[in-house]
Amino acid sequence: MTDKPIRVRIAPSPTGNCHVGTARTALYNYLFARKNGGKFILRIDDTDTKRNSIESEEGVLEGLRWVGLDWDEGPDVGGSYGPYRQSERLDLYHKYVQQLLDEGKAYECYCTREELAAEREAQNVRKEDPRYSGRCLHITDEQKAAFIAEGRKPAIRLKAPDDTISFHDVIRGTVESDGALMGDFVIQKSDGIPLYNFATVIDDHVMEISHVIRAAEHISNTFPQVVIYRALGWELPEFAHLVLLLNPDKTKISKRKGAVYLGEFAEMGYLPEAMLNFNAFLGWNPGGEELQEILTKEELIELFSLERCTQSNAVFDPVKLDWMNGMWIRKLSAEDLARRVLPFMQKASMIDEVSEDQMDYLTKLVSLIHERLPRLDAAPESLAYFYCDWSVEEVDLELFASKKKSKEEIVGLLKQTLDLLQQTEFAAEPMEAAMNALCDELQWKKGDFFMPLRVAFTNRKVSPPLFHTMELIGRARVIGRMEMAIAALEQ
Repeated sequence: MTDKPIRVRIAPSPTGNCHVGTARTALYNYLFARKNGGKFILRIDDTDTKRNSIESEEGVLEGLRWVGLDWDEGPDVGGSYGPYRQSERLDLYHKYVQQLLDEGKAYECYCTREELAAEREAQNVRKEDPRYSGRCLHITDEQKAAFIAEGRKPAIRLKAPDDTISFHDVIRGTVESDGALMGDFVIQKSDGIPLYNFATVIDDHVMEISHVIRAAEHISNTFPQVVIYRALGWELPEFAHLVLLLNPDKTKISKRKGAVYLGEFAEMGYLPEAMLNFNAFLGWNPGGEELQEILTKEELIELFSLERCTQSNAVFDPVKLDWMNGMWIRKLSAEDLARRVLPFMQKASMIDEVSEDQMDYLTKLVSLIHERLPRLDAAPESLAYFYCDWSVEEVDLELFASKKKSKEEIVGLLKQTLDLLQQTEFAAEPMEAAMNALCDELQWKKGDFFMPLRVAFTNRKVSPPLFHTMELIGRARVIGRMEMAIAALEQ
């Protein structure tokens, strides 16, 4: 590891919500910095002026905050190496572009898009690798004046070497490319905006970034970046390229295959702790004889190392995420779970104004489904019959159908149960004792006996423990629903 102070960064483009890939990269940078007593910097790559917006920038920051990440320097917290938006650093980039022009390492290119396209097409016909021919490298002053008179504005190209370009990757070892295939490449567009590879190198050097930890998609960008470092006479940072994220069918993860933004996962009821935990295993594992998968942020910091990052692409498995989310839900207290479920209940219009009594009631309800709740957004459907009543016409008669008992027998059972309930203390334990006694007296099997009762006051076949459910629905509503079920069956 380098002797320089550890400084790492995440540099998202503010073009939308925070992507899971961005979150994974940010997490690994964060864990590496915290593990090694370094600094984690957030820098905004906003040179794409047509797509960027402050709203999108805040969306990225909100997503990273949601999963529990914080940064030591950034546009919202400041720092000694600011500004932290690339759009506010253009003068710095122009300074180094001019340096390369003055040293003869870069030159102006007046080629139009049409000329460049024609050049590539000719190379394709000749079955040559596409690369810029260098046609503007030796233009005369007269040619330059003519181009300017036409209204052409030059892009700036950096001279590319013909030798092998290589760098050491902490995860992958030595990575090489043939510089002869690169061609002189643009570092600044004709509008004065630097290209990503150039601005990134300038920022990483000036901000004293020690390790560049990013996704595998950036390996191809690293070669021109190495050329830029060389041209400016700067030392390379340590590079570490993480594996690709794939769908379960091994295609590259994309919006077409499902949710990919943190905001979507929050809306679907995933816990931020679960998303953080899940992301940590998308290209890393802690090792050890017995793999422990449910880890807190503090435990991840303690265990993390770049050397434990994998070289095999990572599968973003929604089934695994659901399992992990369920495990994290089980770790919550009932009070915490109720607080997190509340927005979903409000969105479903089941809870309007929040009172202490309502929160106490919701806490009791979530205690019933705590062990089986997969995601927070499942709570409204799971708890709907505690809040929402229905009419006789909406009673689902098909749920009462039985191969063993006739409709008349079920109606008779409901009437006897109704009579018994009106004489029994309306609490889980006494109701359970009374119902079990009636079941034994009638010599019904428990499944045949209790299923129509459950259907009568929940209008579904599956619910949390029967008698606690009855107690929380309340005597008046349970009796009213049973009378309604009897009426529906008798019609």
